[in-house]
Parts: sequence; structure tokens; C-alpha cells
Amino acid sequence: MPTTLNVHEAKARFSGMLAEVESRLTSFTILRYGRPVAKIVPIARNRRIHPLPGYGSRIKIKGDLFADDSALWENA
Repeated sequence: MPTTLNVHEAKARFSGMLAEVESRLTSFTILRYGRPVAKIVPIARNRRIHPLPGYGSRIKIKGDLFADDSALWENA
């Protein structure tokens, strides 16, 4: 499907346009009399990291996460 459509085409294919925006993250520009008047773009999704259920009490970190061990690394 082209990324620029006139108003009549956009009206006829609106459901398909939304499906493409959602699945492929494409955007569409809608033209009236050859001039752009609107743009349909995907909304940025908030990605949250959820811990796996049941593993919160099983993982233990040994050592200091914030220690400066840069002297131990070699220069490349």
C-alpha cells in the first residue's frame, strides 16, 4: 500500500491502514487536492520489563555492582 493516499482512498482503506500502522509501524500521509493534510503514525509503545514470576527471591547478586574495577580492564 502506498504511503500517501488521497482522502477517498484513505476512507476506503482505513481499516487496512490501521492494521499496517500497528503491525509494520509504517506511517501514511493523507492528501487533499494533492496537498498533505493529515498523517497517521504509530504511537510509541511503552516497553516495561516485568520480572519472571517466582524468580524474585531466587536471584542473588554477590559483589559490589558500583565498584570501579576499570583498572582491571586492558586498553584495546
